[in-house]
Amino acid sequence: MSSKNSPRIVFGNKLLHAGYSLDINEQRLINLALSKVNSKKSNPGKILIYPTEYAKCFGLSKYSVYEQLSSAAESLRDKSVSILDDSGQSLSIPWVSSASYEKVKNQGSFITLEFSEEIEPYIFNIEKNFTRLFFHNTVKLNSLASFRLYALLNEVRNYKNYKRRGSVVMNLQLPEMKKKLFLSESYGAWRDFKNRVLLPAIEKINAHTDIRVTFKPQKIGNCITAIEFSYIPQSDGQHIARPRLARRPKVKKGSHEEGVWARVNLNRLGGYELSNQNENPAFRLAKADIRRCVEYAKILGDDKAKSYYSHQLRN
Repeated sequence: MSSKNSPRIVFGNKLLHAGYSLDINEQRLINLALSKVNSKKSNPGKILIYPTEYAKCFGLSKYSVYEQLSSAAESLRDKSVSILDDSGQSLSIPWVSSASYEKVKNQGSFITLEFSEEIEPYIFNIEKNFTRLFFHNTVKLNSLASFRLYALLNEVRNYKNYKRRGSVVMNLQLPEMKKKLFLSESYGAWRDFKNRVLLPAIEKINAHTDIRVTFKPQKIGNCITAIEFSYIPQSDGQHIARPRLARRPKVKKGSHEEGVWARVNLNRLGGYELSNQNENPAFRLAKADIRRCVEYAKILGDDKAKSYYSHQLRN
């Protein structure tokens, strides 16, 4: 789907930076509901969402979404947002005033959802200080972290002072970022945060949205305090999805089967890189994929590929 035909979801920037925790089904339910309303108008009241519609939007089996939606609607009634008002005070406001799963004879099953009066200023009658996302770019972001990071990066997309040589560059302080992604203290170590949250989120964003993201940790001494994100916006027709990589076979190191696996994945990532560079010469693979290519080249004894991707990794 192109941006021209895609519904939009709009968040006031205060809501974008608010503290909240939703599971993926709750976030998807919110996003789908927002795609059905006009952010320039008033709260329309109850919004209907059908299970078949939800399944089609997010690429799910229609037979598995009934229980997911019922559970999400029920739990969403108790979810709130911690947001700063104009005076700087923190307010806890509910997402919805009602959300229920209903089944009506001759009409089938559906969700009815109504946004709360308290949250209206951040999603309705919005004229400035907002971030707009095209709905089709969000549907395959299957974690709260990937969706919120994608939204945060898009907030500065059209600001000139964040643009450098065709890329958009922004810094996020690490504690602030963890707070916005609503992460528990179990992600306190940088390695855990990077491997379990940051890299999976960026891989999803790069594979399924209209931006290509790289990042660089910022240090004070030996302590990582912030992350510099750089991304290249892609217009319609430029997006080429990252291919799915083959699973590593359970074989001995150095075996023929291991070599076949490495060659398949090296070719897939190389083809993905080349196809995107034909559209945008500045395109680069994500660092995690560059590391994979170095590993594949080592297994294959391909010194040329190893040198090429090692050089990218150093730079």
